[in-house]
Amino acid sequence: MGYFCVPDSWRTSLCFVINNSAAVIKSKATLALVANSAWNLYNFRRGLIDALQAEGYRVLLVAPDGPERKKLEATGAKFVPLANLRRKGLNPLRDLKLVMELYRIYRQEEVKGALHFTIKPTIYGSFAARRAGIRNVCTLTGLGYTFLSGRKTNRLVRMLYRQALGSADAVFFHNPDDLSLFLEDGLTPKDKSFVVAGSGLQLSEYPYTTYENAIPGRCLFVGRLLTDKGIREFVAAARLAKIRNPNLTFHILGPFDPGNPAGISADELETWTREGVVEYDGVATDIRPHLTRSSVVVLPSYREGCPRVLLEAAAMGRAMIGTDVAGVREVVLDGENGWLVPTKNVEKLADAMLDAGAPGSPLVAMGLAGRKHVEHHFSVESVAEKYLEAVSACLLVEDLSGGE
Repeated sequence: MGYFCVPDSWRTSLCFVINNSAAVIKSKATLALVANSAWNLYNFRRGLIDALQAEGYRVLLVAPDGPERKKLEATGAKFVPLANLRRKGLNPLRDLKLVMELYRIYRQEEVKGALHFTIKPTIYGSFAARRAGIRNVCTLTGLGYTFLSGRKTNRLVRMLYRQALGSADAVFFHNPDDLSLFLEDGLTPKDKSFVVAGSGLQLSEYPYTTYENAIPGRCLFVGRLLTDKGIREFVAAARLAKIRNPNLTFHILGPFDPGNPAGISADELETWTREGVVEYDGVATDIRPHLTRSSVVVLPSYREGCPRVLLEAAAMGRAMIGTDVAGVREVVLDGENGWLVPTKNVEKLADAMLDAGAPGSPLVAMGLAGRKHVEHHFSVESVAEKYLEAVSACLLVEDLSGGE
């Protein structure tokens, strides 16, 4: 027998006793997982999908159609494509259509609860869940460019968050800094907001690899080619570091994001590669071979939710360099599994990359420490357990209250 205390925000102060060996109440209930892409569901939610189905839930996957659909359906879950979700931009008419589309799906599929991931599903999915009268668990995986910018749309997005999260049964954040920011701004209620360790990592898919497979002095940046990922600082620091140690090499792996205001252009990247400062390795669906060949993985981001690439690098035993910002500092422990540097500080970033490439650098020890850190705090099993607890509590409250 295990005990789970339902928060006051779920309208009870009782502590229910849950028999973990039997699927009480939740058996056969339909849960919807909603995200802004099929790619997101496949790459970040497979562990949760498996865990929910193992607990007896019927799982519905809701996202714009994509090439990952068949692989998602192979999990045994039902995939329902969304027609009205666009990742970028605010279009009131289309967004209203998205709310109504989600509402119809929830009603037609007899959904008991929805788990909303990423920005638009969290906001508009919450409105649809409230209209449908179902339970709603939201996850803020990151804050996004619009929220962090000083543009007029920032105020609108904050207002939408306040209205959406106010009706949620539970709200998860990927790091404590994001949670604190939302609490300070009154965007989410304190008694139903929690931190979860990112999306979790299936450790068996990212085995530890020794440094015998790494190329000495190879520094790797992995991510979308965006200003706020620190791509320009990475290139500027590489330029400085090469002067002092020409044997270091600097590689960039990741896609362009032309619709993003923070995206860099192909012309700018070509200028860097022609200069000989960095090498562009293109885009990879499987980054593990690139991680294996690298000596250190670098992410000089301005802010993160919980950076997946650093979790993958740490799991595979690679030292890391990151900025001392939200999301990154939870993964990179300065002096233990890597180096933390101030954000937008090119000189300090160059120094860290030079330290990583110096003879006698503690890369092996840092790689081992990184693997242990991920094992202890970021496994997909520990993350899935948090969601299972939240969903069980929501459905228990509904059942005992006779529904709402």
